[in-house]
Amino acid sequence: MKRMGSIIVLILGIFFRPLHCMAAQQPEIFNRLDRELDDLFKSRLFFDSRVKVKIGGQSRYRYEYRDDFNLNDNTYEDDSLHLLRNRLNMDVSYLSDTGQTPLHFFVEGQEAHSFAQSQVDKTNTFVNWLDLRQLFAEVKSPWHLAPVTLKAGRQVLSYGDERFVGPSDWTNPARVFDALKLIFNPNPQVQLDIFGSRIVKVEKEKWDQAQNGDNSYGIYLSTKPFRKYMGQILDTFLFIRDNTDRTVAGERTGEHGSLKEYTFGNRFKGKEYDFDYGTEYAVQLGSRSHDEIAAWAFHQALGYTLSKLPWTPRIYGEYNHASGDRNPTDGKSQTFDNLFPTNHNKYGFMDFLSLKNMNDFMVGTSVKPHTRLQLSSDFHWFLLDAKESAWFNAAGGTFRAPNANADTQLGEELDLLGTYKLTEHLNLMLGYSHFFAGPFAKDTGAHDDANFLYTQTVLTF
Repeated sequence: MKRMGSIIVLILGIFFRPLHCMAAQQPEIFNRLDRELDDLFKSRLFFDSRVKVKIGGQSRYRYEYRDDFNLNDNTYEDDSLHLLRNRLNMDVSYLSDTGQTPLHFFVEGQEAHSFAQSQVDKTNTFVNWLDLRQLFAEVKSPWHLAPVTLKAGRQVLSYGDERFVGPSDWTNPARVFDALKLIFNPNPQVQLDIFGSRIVKVEKEKWDQAQNGDNSYGIYLSTKPFRKYMGQILDTFLFIRDNTDRTVAGERTGEHGSLKEYTFGNRFKGKEYDFDYGTEYAVQLGSRSHDEIAAWAFHQALGYTLSKLPWTPRIYGEYNHASGDRNPTDGKSQTFDNLFPTNHNKYGFMDFLSLKNMNDFMVGTSVKPHTRLQLSSDFHWFLLDAKESAWFNAAGGTFRAPNANADTQLGEELDLLGTYKLTEHLNLMLGYSHFFAGPFAKDTGAHDDANFLYTQTVLTF
């Protein structure tokens, strides 16, 4: 308790000092905080050094101010949110004679709260009273010729840039799965994951439960194919979503059925000299209710770092596309399903879009005035792929209904972000975003601009 008290005093001292004063005191006050946390939460050995135990966690606070997120200044829906999330975990590993860890357990609890004016922001999207977030076991094969790991239990699934499967950690409770995963890792250049899972539904005031009937399966192969260019990554994937509860709506009115969806594609990413680049595409086939699925999506990115200039500025651009359905009554579903993604920070920080029925052109720049400080500015142009389909937000829900007579231009978004790494354990974030409502918004209803201001503090230990 005495050490914990000194850590709290150190954190308060950091926050109540002016920024220039912190810089002047650096690195001692920061180094002391790191030393205290590292010592308090270091790994410890038990049972003749056969069992290693590590206690860890995270405490996150975020303030958000949202202005006209419904694009209507005439209705009062603005809200100030205070979001608090705490996690505590324990990692237990059994050590063999050779120092390997053939058996590994992990358990994590979480509590998430929302202090907001609006009751909408107090739902299970923001609130998850004390609950079990993760509980899994990993067993590694003892045979060198079969480098296989079996991971079973409640866990995070994260693949690639998380455009299709990820935890969506910006949200307060975040996403986990009840899953069984087989990992084949013969060398550092190759890893193959095969998994079956069910998404866990967040319950506000009772234990979270996996959703029966909504099953997902995946095969994900990640490779570094060129030994000369180890920074390059080539991934190949297949995700299968199998919803058997027959509540999935079809294109025809009143029609419902099951979902059998296959999403496959590739991701290639790398860095050469001062250039960085990436591309990812996915094709989607199968059946939704009684409709045939034929959809697709892709992502392109290119960046360049001026490494010889002060602050090492980087300029970059992206193009993101996901198909929409131009004929929503022909029995062919062509709107891409974003699956279980991490959409925040990929298509604008205001979360007005997901990778569904959209085109996103983005240019941006970032600088590092200090090794601990990074500033960035992004500008997005958003358009619908098909105005006959809806405008979908980051959660995959309908932001605006389709209108075949409307323009396809949704609007533009400016995102300004600053992150400051106070210590190895403590990070600050400050951001501002502005959405310029476009012709589609004007053609379909209220079309006022929107603003988003937020600040976040994360303590990891």
